[in-house]
Amino acid sequence: MRILLPIDGSACSNHTLEWVVQTFNPQSTEYHLLFVIPVLPDLNTVEFDIVEATALLRKARNYLERQHCTVASSDYALGDTVDQICRYADDINADQIVLGSHGRTGLTKLFMGSTSTQVLERSRKPVTIHHPVSASDKTREASHTQEEPLRT
Repeated sequence: MRILLPIDGSACSNHTLEWVVQTFNPQSTEYHLLFVIPVLPDLNTVEFDIVEATALLRKARNYLERQHCTVASSDYALGDTVDQICRYADDINADQIVLGSHGRTGLTKLFMGSTSTQVLERSRKPVTIHHPVSASDKTREASHTQEEPLRT
């Protein structure tokens, strides 16, 4: 299975890296890492962003390889994040795109958008969105599992 794994260095992205290692068979999965650098007008930070992207890609590659996973490629792309992820998935003929979701809601989602949702809507490839469970979610889950089951 050929998986495109977009990363951005966030905690969410790091949790998704850990999740794929636990979820997919390392003998039958090849990973393609992608870091997208958005190009914004009037900002000359691309050189810095390339250095940062390269370092994050190297770190992610090293992590996956230490877990005995195959990393077929690790690249960065410049441009619109959603466009670049979808294009790259097509270029490598990915079987699946796996990306994390920050779980933004309300006004934050309205103003910042949701990369994962946009990729899901626009990609021609299957998309898996991993939403890491936060500490508060784990506490809430634990309280639900401790409740007595309904009796019939």
